[in-house]
Amino acid sequence: MEPINNNMLDGIRNYLSMESTGALMVSGEWGCGKTYHIEKVVMPALQQDGWNPVKVSLFGIESVNEMPLRIADNYKRPENNEVDGTKKEKKKSWLSSLGKEKAGKALAKGAQFASKISWLGNFVDVETLVNNNSGLLYKLIPTEKTVIILDDIERVIDTIDVHTLLGAINDLVEHRGYKVVVIANNSYMQQKDEAKLVFKEKVIEKTLVYEPDVVSIFKELCGKNCISPFTEFMTAQKAVKVIDPCFPSYKEDKGLRVELHNIRILKFALAHFCKIYEVCNVFLKNENKDLADRFLLSLWASTVGVSIEYKKDRLTYKDRSQFSQYVELSTIDWEFDDGGRKADGLLDEMREDEAVEKQKEEKQREYTNRRVTYIFEKLVKAHDFPVIVSPQMFDFVTAGMSLDKDALKAVWEGYKSQEQRNSTNPAYSLLEKLMHSQWNMSNEEMVDAVIQLAQYVEEGKFCDNMAYVNSATYLQHFCSLTSLSQKDMQTKIVSGIDKMYANVSSLSLLDKMNLDVLENDIPKESRWVVEYERKKMDEIAAKNLNDDIKEARRQFNEDLPSLANRLTIQYGDTKTPDFLSYPILSHIPMEDIVNKVNIIQPKEVMALYQILNGRFLQQVPYPQVYDAELPFVRNLEQALAQKQKNKTTYADILIEDCLKGVIKKIKNRKRW
Repeated sequence: MEPINNNMLDGIRNYLSMESTGALMVSGEWGCGKTYHIEKVVMPALQQDGWNPVKVSLFGIESVNEMPLRIADNYKRPENNEVDGTKKEKKKSWLSSLGKEKAGKALAKGAQFASKISWLGNFVDVETLVNNNSGLLYKLIPTEKTVIILDDIERVIDTIDVHTLLGAINDLVEHRGYKVVVIANNSYMQQKDEAKLVFKEKVIEKTLVYEPDVVSIFKELCGKNCISPFTEFMTAQKAVKVIDPCFPSYKEDKGLRVELHNIRILKFALAHFCKIYEVCNVFLKNENKDLADRFLLSLWASTVGVSIEYKKDRLTYKDRSQFSQYVELSTIDWEFDDGGRKADGLLDEMREDEAVEKQKEEKQREYTNRRVTYIFEKLVKAHDFPVIVSPQMFDFVTAGMSLDKDALKAVWEGYKSQEQRNSTNPAYSLLEKLMHSQWNMSNEEMVDAVIQLAQYVEEGKFCDNMAYVNSATYLQHFCSLTSLSQKDMQTKIVSGIDKMYANVSSLSLLDKMNLDVLENDIPKESRWVVEYERKKMDEIAAKNLNDDIKEARRQFNEDLPSLANRLTIQYGDTKTPDFLSYPILSHIPMEDIVNKVNIIQPKEVMALYQILNGRFLQQVPYPQVYDAELPFVRNLEQALAQKQKNKTTYADILIEDCLKGVIKKIKNRKRW
C-alpha cells in the first residue's frame, strides 16, 4: 500500500473538522497519483474516522443536473442502515453498466435510469422523484459525516458554464451542508483564464498540493511481484536516485522534477526496463558484475529519459536515427539549457515551399538533437554512468518493437571493448576522466592532466576522430594552465592527427557522418579540427577513388546484384551503405548502361530497382550526391526507351512493372 502522506491526510481532516464556506481543492500534476492516493489512502482513513466518502468522476457530464445522479450512484449507505440486515447485495455501480451512453441521455429516461439505484426503491417512487427534480436525491443522502469528492473537475470546467458549475458546488457546500473535496490538475488550474480564476475565487476555500513520495512508490512497484535480482538491482541506491526528484543535480530543473512525479510515466519506464533487464541478463550472467551493473544503470537512466520525452510528445520513433547517432562531446559549458521543452511552433505557419521546408526540417533536427542530448546530460552523465547508446531500447520504448537480444549484446560488447581500451590505453582513460569528473581534480592535478593529454595527443595515442576533437577542446581552453601557447597546442593536435591517419588505409563512413552530424554542437574553438580531419579523409579517399570507380563499373557490368547490396540497406542489415557521400553512379558511362539494358536479366532488373528505390527514395545520400547521380537515372530511362526488342522477355515485364514505376517517382521529385 502507498505510504500515507500525513500532510495531505491531516489537511483533509482539518477541513472536515471546521466550519467551511467553500470546497477543499487537492491539486497535483497530471499522472502524479492524486486519485490513486485519495482512493487507496485517504478514503480508507476517513472511513475509519467515521466519515462516508463519496467519490464521483465528472468526466463526460453535459449538465450539472447529472451531478446528483452521479453522487447517488456512488453513495454507499452504511451497512447498519440497510433495510434488510440479512441481505448484503454487491454494491456494483449501475452507472458503469451504461457503457458509452451519456449520462444526460440517461437522465431523460427518468425512472428507468434512477431505478438502477438499488437502495432507492426502498424509500420513494423513483419515477416521480426523477421526473420532478433530480436534486431531490440529496434529501436521501445525509450531510452529517458525508464528504463528496469530485474528480476530473478540469474536464468539465471548459464545457459547462463556470458560473453554473460554481452554483452547483456552492449549493452542495453552503445550502445543503456537505463537505466537498475537488481533485484537480495543478498546472491546468494555475492557467490565468477567466473561468479558472472565477472557479478558484468563488468555489475553493483552501488548496492542498499533493506530491507523491516517488521513491517509496517506486520501491513498492519494483517489489510488487516478488523479491528477485531485478528488485534488488532496482531498489539499490544507484538505480533509485535516477528517479528521485530530490536528486541534487535536478534541483534547478523544475520541468524534470515535475515529470519525475508523474507515476504513470514511472510505471511505463519501469515496465519497459524490466523487459530490457530480462533480455540483458541472459548474456550478462557470467560477465564482470560491476561492469554489467554500470551497463544496466546507463540503460535504465536512458530508458527513463526516453520514456519522459516520448510520453510528453517530444520524441517519437521517427527520431531514432538522431538518437542512434548521439556521440558524447567534451564541453566547457557546465550549464545545460534544454532549449525549451515543447516542439510547438516550429515554423508550422510558414509556407511549405522547398526552402521553408528545409528550414523547418533543420529546426526540428536541432530540437531533436537537444532533446537527445538532454537525456544523456541530465539523466545519464549526471549520475556518472557511462554513455551507452542503445537504438534497441529507443525502438522498444517509442514503438513497442521486439527487443533484439543479439543487437543488445553487440551494444554490450562495444561498451566492454571501450572499457577494456580505457583500462589499457592511458590516453583514453585520461580523456574519460576529463569528460566525466574533471571537477574532482585539484589545481595541481588539472595542470598535470592537461600537460599529459597534450603529450598523448602529439604522440598520436588516440585512434578516432572524436577523441582528437574532444581533446582539442580541453587543450585549447586550459592551455593557460601550462607554459604552452594556443599555437603550440594546435601544432600538437595536428601532429597527432597526422600520425593517426598515417596508419589509415580505408575510411570509416561512420566517422565522417559523426563529424557532419555533430559539427554545429562542437565548441567553436575545436571546429578547425573537424575541417582538418575532413581534409585528411579526403586525401585518403582521393587515393582510393580510382580503384573504387573501376570496381563499381566492373560490378555494374558483371555483378549488378552485388553493387546493389553495397549501395543500399536491406532488411536486417546493420552495415552502412557504401558511397553515401560520393556520387559513384555518376561514373557509370552511358555506353555501359545501354549495353547492360540490351542483355539484362530479371535479377539485374530487380538490382537496378533496388539501387534506385534505396538510393534515391529511401536512404537518400547527401543532396549534392543525389543531384550528381540524377544523370545516371536519366541515362537509364533513355536506354530503356531505346532497348532492342526482338521478343518480350520476363525481364521486359519486370521493367514495365517495377523499374519504370520507380523512375517515375524519382522524376516527380523537384530536383529532376
